[in-house]
Amino acid sequence: MGINLSLVKIVPAEESHREFSYQLVETAYKGYIEEIWGWDEKTAEEFHTHNWLNKRPNIIMYDSQPIGTIYLHEAPDFMELEQFILLPEYQNQGIGSYILRNIMDRADQSGQIIKLKYVHVNPVASLYRRMGFNITKADDEFIYAERKPGSGE
Repeated sequence: MGINLSLVKIVPAEESHREFSYQLVETAYKGYIEEIWGWDEKTAEEFHTHNWLNKRPNIIMYDSQPIGTIYLHEAPDFMELEQFILLPEYQNQGIGSYILRNIMDRADQSGQIIKLKYVHVNPVASLYRRMGFNITKADDEFIYAERKPGSGE
């Protein structure tokens, strides 16, 4: 039985989602963070608290269950995609592509560039390339990419 994309919803995070959000970051990113910077639980918790208070993500739901988070910063002339994370068991099933296509459609309609960054060890790069994102810069830790309106999928 496959994923029914009509059951995917994005809802504002509530305080009750805070622990889920932290556990998701730990589950999805701990390996990457360990490889690049090393994992420190106290630092990770402080970083999450700061982000939660300043850039609270929306919650990606599937059939009323939280399965991921997404934070989309919308400026007048661009969108910046941050903290786009799905639980591992929901990755590679079309959900990320579905959500990203919806964001791309909105950006195309408003003529906005979409910017994002990801750690260079994250396999999400293939999704972003497939969706028309081009690398604009890279450093020792991050790959920076953007998609101009109307390019890619």
